[in-house]
Amino acid sequence: MQKLFRKAFGIYSGEGSHAFRFARLAIFWAFGSQCLETLSDGLFLEKIGAEFLPRVYLSIALGMIAVSSIVLYSLKHTSPYRILTAAMILGAMICTGAAICVAATPPEWFYYAIKVASRMFFCVMIACSWTFTDQYHDLQEAKRVYSIYSAAYFFGTIISGTAINLFLDKIGFSGLLLCAAASICCAMAQARGIALKVKAVHDDTIEGVFSGSRDSFSSVVRLIIRSRFAIVLLLLSLFIQLLLTVTEFNYMESFGNFFHASSEEVAEGKITEFLAKCRALISLCNIIFGVFFYGRFIRRMGLNNAILITPLFFFAVYSGWVFNDALILAVLGLVACDGVLFTIEDNCFNLLSNAVPAKLKSKVRIINDSFFEPIGMLLSSLLLFCIQSESRWLGMTLAIFAILLALTIRSIYSKAILINLKDNALHFERNLRAWLASMTRREQKEAKKDILESLKSDSEETQLLAIESLLQIGDAKAIGKILQVAPRFGTFSKIYLLKILDTSSFGNDSRLIETIDTWVDENGSSELSKWANYYLAKRGLHHPEKAEDDLDHPDLFLRGAAILTMKKSLANQSLDYAALNRTIASKKLDLMLKSTRIDEIGMGLDILAEDNSLEAAERALPFLSHDSLLVKRAAARCISRLADKRLARHTPRLIEELEAAHDNSFRLSLLDALGKIADSTTMKEILLASVHFRPNERRRTEEIIIQMGLKIVPLLLTLTKDISLPERARILAGKILGRLALPQLQTNLIDILDIEIERAYFYFYFGHTIQKQYPLYDLEMLQSALLTGYQSVIDFIIHLLGAAGSLEDPELLVRGLHSRNAKVHSHAVESLERTCSLSIFRLIAPLVDDLPLEDKMAACLRWQGDYPKLTLSELLGKLEQSPSLFDKIVAVRLKAKLQMPNWKQQLREQMKHSDETFQQFAYELLET
Repeated sequence: MQKLFRKAFGIYSGEGSHAFRFARLAIFWAFGSQCLETLSDGLFLEKIGAEFLPRVYLSIALGMIAVSSIVLYSLKHTSPYRILTAAMILGAMICTGAAICVAATPPEWFYYAIKVASRMFFCVMIACSWTFTDQYHDLQEAKRVYSIYSAAYFFGTIISGTAINLFLDKIGFSGLLLCAAASICCAMAQARGIALKVKAVHDDTIEGVFSGSRDSFSSVVRLIIRSRFAIVLLLLSLFIQLLLTVTEFNYMESFGNFFHASSEEVAEGKITEFLAKCRALISLCNIIFGVFFYGRFIRRMGLNNAILITPLFFFAVYSGWVFNDALILAVLGLVACDGVLFTIEDNCFNLLSNAVPAKLKSKVRIINDSFFEPIGMLLSSLLLFCIQSESRWLGMTLAIFAILLALTIRSIYSKAILINLKDNALHFERNLRAWLASMTRREQKEAKKDILESLKSDSEETQLLAIESLLQIGDAKAIGKILQVAPRFGTFSKIYLLKILDTSSFGNDSRLIETIDTWVDENGSSELSKWANYYLAKRGLHHPEKAEDDLDHPDLFLRGAAILTMKKSLANQSLDYAALNRTIASKKLDLMLKSTRIDEIGMGLDILAEDNSLEAAERALPFLSHDSLLVKRAAARCISRLADKRLARHTPRLIEELEAAHDNSFRLSLLDALGKIADSTTMKEILLASVHFRPNERRRTEEIIIQMGLKIVPLLLTLTKDISLPERARILAGKILGRLALPQLQTNLIDILDIEIERAYFYFYFGHTIQKQYPLYDLEMLQSALLTGYQSVIDFIIHLLGAAGSLEDPELLVRGLHSRNAKVHSHAVESLERTCSLSIFRLIAPLVDDLPLEDKMAACLRWQGDYPKLTLSELLGKLEQSPSLFDKIVAVRLKAKLQMPNWKQQLREQMKHSDETFQQFAYELLET
């Protein structure tokens, strides 16, 4: 029965009691609010008349602007729960006061006041209740249960409408208003229970949405201006509010005309009873649609498409209404306002607000419901004052504008969700160029301006960081700015500047050379003088005669500068003199390379890198195996600088050193060397070595393999499909394939995904069932290995979809799916759903969505048909036969741990047909 109930209402196991609390809250306050509003509407139409409604709209708009300011200010100092409680206390007081007044003979202004107060209370409750509710739900959960909460609101509306029809004649307006006050008090008690018992789901940001962030009003405005999605969403809400007010005026006027035309004197309460009946029936339809259809409709049609329904419905109503003022069209106008608007538009707005910046999300509902909607009401009242006779044509025009805004939201929603994820993520793997490439031209201009502003900082570290950034960007105009700042640096900052200039593309700029030349004669620091001298010597800007005395100098920098001067000076008097100097320099360099001091060897290798010959690169090769990391780095830098295709025969040695290395600088230099050699036959070995690389090393690997050209495309496709390779190597192969030959990858995408999805379901199913099947065995290692394999396959699928162009930022989505924060995870799933193919998403949705375990297990069985009940031995045997090295190692290790019969003999047989990596593992296992 519970399963049928959950399926009917679209909720998951364990969500029932949670959802029921919020549903009760909605029912209680909706009954009170709708009783108050319906009774005030009827009294106003009967006692005052529809022609005076624009005055009411104007009063409500001005009042709501003032209230919205109070609510926004309160959000800076207190929680949404307290604001909601305060609103309900005021609502109960309004109902009680109105009940007392209406029992007597109230003055005419009372009917204006109660109409204004009832509408303002409703608007504040809508804003505050949804803001309160959103604290406890992530996006995917909201898509399932928010329609139930809306249905609960409509159920409260039905009860209020039924109560008015049944009891208005018996207990009168006063009795119903007192019932409304009591219902609101019950809602207060329910809200208190939720605040005490339910755990909030906060955003995974530096400042949670309600964690005490005290943004000023100006900062909120700046956040809105920076978010294109927030602007369009609020504009759409503004136009919807204009439509709502104009349509309410139109159907109220039509109802008034109809009832006055049908009888000369309208009996007291007739219009009220008619409105109550209509709203009760509309609410019943809203409940049926909201509970049973809305969630499924959103999942199938998509949230970005559902946003079009409301403006299209209004447009359809006004298409007939502008030509014929029939009662049925007025009723459809009421349906649009009380049905479509609340069932679809409000739910869509609540879900779409998850795509606005996280710091703005808590305020956007208050801003919308308490500021933009009043502004809409204010504008609509002014428009109705001006063109009251053409109010239906006004509604038609507003509907067209609303459709255009809804289409805009539809086009930018997917990107907005992804931007929201990006804003809450740290990208340590990106360099400055990658960051700038992801920005718009305006953002790039602002970023460069900020970097230039940093040159004026009082901190030398900040200035050096700015200079390094400008050099990475490659902006030649920045050299003048750098030269203005550099002379004021201290000694150590100038030395660091020389280091970064030496590796930049502007190292030979004449203006820089002139400035550095003045540092050579620096009396205040001999250390700076040596570095400047060495910098100029590398560029052949010293005379050999001045350097001869320093060839045997005890200071390593002066000696190195002297050798470089003898080798590269542009001031040699003749060719013979130049040859003699180079011979002397070579002998001194040989002595350096044969030294026992690692600093001398390192300096010698840096000098050797200036030779620009194959022989020099080959001389540096033996030093890659040196015991000193300093020497190894210098040798790798030397080879990286001198490498070309002629060094291809040494690539096995370079890859061997690459696999054994752990130092980042050493690896990057070797990768640069392999990139210059560009030997496509070594691509697989490089990809396998990249499994343990850092992010910047993997990026460098990607770039050097891409330089090998289209000839490697068939091999890349084979490697991407090869499940015997580590997932990270396959991911990198797929990314490179996507950049080199995207059509080939897209053609083979479905075939690859089918295999991977089947593996993921297999890992997931047995990872959650094998321990239960064998409770006496300790299978934690097997269970953990299977679930790790499942997660690795999911990561591979996401990265492959990114490589195939289906996803914009797969790294970000993978991190989001791994996040323990429910809201971040739900945003990642939503972004995945909106950006990749619907057919592909349906295949992987049960694997990535936050479903209960029993639903995921059911999805596994649906995919496979029915998994055979494998014994432990059969499962391990299946893993042993898998092409995946990971599966084989896990199976063999567990067989050894459980001491299964003949495991050693089976392992020896398996070794005969396995690769070297598995054989090495097997030998170690047999020895232990």
